[in-house]
Amino acid sequence: MLRILDIASKCILCGALALVVLTAPKSAQATSFKVVYSFTGGSKGGNPGTLIIDANGNLYGAEGQPVGYGSVFKLAPKGAINFYYLEKGGEGTKGLVMDAKGTLWVNVTGGGGIGCGVIFTIRPSGREVLKHDFAGPPSDGCAPIGALIMDESGDFYGTTFNGGKNREGTVFELAAGGTETVLYSFCRKANCADGASPDAGLVVDSEGNLYGATYWGGRQGCGDQCGTVFELAPDGTETVLHKFRGPPNDGNGPNGTLIIDESGNFYGTLFTGGRAGCFEDTGCGAAFKLAPDGTYGVLHFFTGKTGDGANPVAGLIADSADNLYGTTEYGGGRGCTISPYGCGTIFELAPDGTETILHSFGNGSNGANPTAGLVADGKGNFYGTASEGGAYGFGSVFEITP
Repeated sequence: MLRILDIASKCILCGALALVVLTAPKSAQATSFKVVYSFTGGSKGGNPGTLIIDANGNLYGAEGQPVGYGSVFKLAPKGAINFYYLEKGGEGTKGLVMDAKGTLWVNVTGGGGIGCGVIFTIRPSGREVLKHDFAGPPSDGCAPIGALIMDESGDFYGTTFNGGKNREGTVFELAAGGTETVLYSFCRKANCADGASPDAGLVVDSEGNLYGATYWGGRQGCGDQCGTVFELAPDGTETVLHKFRGPPNDGNGPNGTLIIDESGNFYGTLFTGGRAGCFEDTGCGAAFKLAPDGTYGVLHFFTGKTGDGANPVAGLIADSADNLYGTTEYGGGRGCTISPYGCGTIFELAPDGTETILHSFGNGSNGANPTAGLVADGKGNFYGTASEGGAYGFGSVFEITP
């Protein structure tokens, strides 16, 4: 059965976050889709990103068009919404995680003292506390992207897209008190063969090894480098597990967080590469599986044609029958009024790679261009966000039941 091991093995957040990953097996009923909330812009936010869900069914997310620098919202099951504004600086909130006390830890990719981003906490009372202001190269990272993960000691781990000794991104540890340590700076090897610019969060196994993906680095080609999957051991040793090849027989540009199953297989998405066409004619992207012995296979090449999705930004989640679910930013058929590349889709991949489009965002009236993945409530319902479109043009939160 698929699961994300950073929750199951080391994380103490299981009461709040286990439902993000594991879902009930799908039933034979028809797929239902509904908009839970439409953003209106201004002080009521817009352009939402990744969600998390707590044990009571409350949804939390970050959005990118508030008053000031950024905000986080809480959406209750009955539709009541509260906003928490990041008044101390930062722009582009990207990742959330909740600790056992209900405190949210928030990545902000910009702002801070030199514009390299910050990490805040927001307590249940709404009080905001600055935990780390990224100092940038050469001693610190810049632009934290993916959500943090937390170990049993309360320490957090994450990535930055830029910064570090070689200005190509870092893996870092942040103690609960706010002390930060750079564990690895990418692009240590010639031509960034060890990877460069991680664009997503991390997963961790029962031995404390961290795993992630870099958007660049690795094999040459793809207009630059094609990206990697890497392992970082507790002693700081980095190993590249896979170098993507790019089109036409592989994708490139992984920017979603990986998931890992109990056998050590990794699953993820690639934003570009694969079949020609789609976003800026750089390819339509793919979903992949990487086995512990290094065996690699593409599960599905997105085409953007006849209603298929294109260019997945976020990672995947899985149900107890090993079906994978995710979103694509583009594709989904004609008629999108938001983007010439299409308004995006929600898809399912069976274990053999067979794809089913669960929802196409059509003309964008119910939301468009999802750039975040899905979360699940354990009852077979998925929740996600559309970054644009919707009733007011500022995106939406949706629920879908396969």
